[in-house]
Amino acid sequence: MRSAAAQVPAQPQAPAGLEGFWFEAAEPSLGLERSGNTVRLTQAVPPWIVVDQSIATITIGSHWPGQLWRVRVTQLGDMSGLVAQPGYWRAAAIELREALPLSALFGPDGAAVAGLLAQIGNLSRAQAAQLAAGLPPQAWQAYGRAWMRWSEDRDALAPPVTDTAQAESLQAWRGVLAATRRGDKARSPVHSGLLLIHTLLRQRAQAVDGDDAFVLIEDDGETEQWLAPLWRDAADALLYAAMALGGKRWVAPADAAELTRAWRGVFGES
Repeated sequence: MRSAAAQVPAQPQAPAGLEGFWFEAAEPSLGLERSGNTVRLTQAVPPWIVVDQSIATITIGSHWPGQLWRVRVTQLGDMSGLVAQPGYWRAAAIELREALPLSALFGPDGAAVAGLLAQIGNLSRAQAAQLAAGLPPQAWQAYGRAWMRWSEDRDALAPPVTDTAQAESLQAWRGVLAATRRGDKARSPVHSGLLLIHTLLRQRAQAVDGDDAFVLIEDDGETEQWLAPLWRDAADALLYAAMALGGKRWVAPADAAELTRAWRGVFGES
């Protein structure tokens, strides 16, 4: 008698050389089995272990700090339905090759970004208010200039924005946390760092002020939850500092001073 149970097709063994990077979340949702340096799914079905080919493309989510690994894919998951060269592999099993510092997630100057992230978990309301009050009104322009240089792969010595068309482009970068640029799959000058700062700041705001940390904004019939002005400005101060500290290649010295002013007013030279 033929069984009515669904048959799960065997997953292919990975070809040699599929080495990449895996961020192991502090609170993983995957069902994983471990044996020595081997990590595999308890069942070879989605959600898969995602192994990025570059650290710059890793999505961290809300689980932090976690652990960053260099790994080798030993059993592929289902790779169907993906665009050509997606930049990652779906894996059912991996071999852990090397533990890497978390600062590597944020680029060559990632240690400073990691240090800033550590400050968010203990941020008080008084410190958030101090960050907001110390935010230079034009700091968003320095933030935008760094984004523009990064998007065009021009270093900090590139000429500043001057003409009207460029000024309009500058406005478009205001408040951006992640983007794409031609030639690679990187998401920002500090990889996923800006997204993570915003996520952790929202969590901290919720812990400190509860629902008062947010306002509801209606737009085109939909309601969105935004940070209240104090916490929004505090978030901007931390994002701007992270850009200056971790994205030095794209930040001019004068802009760096502007971007870090509010943060240094609270945390000094830490």
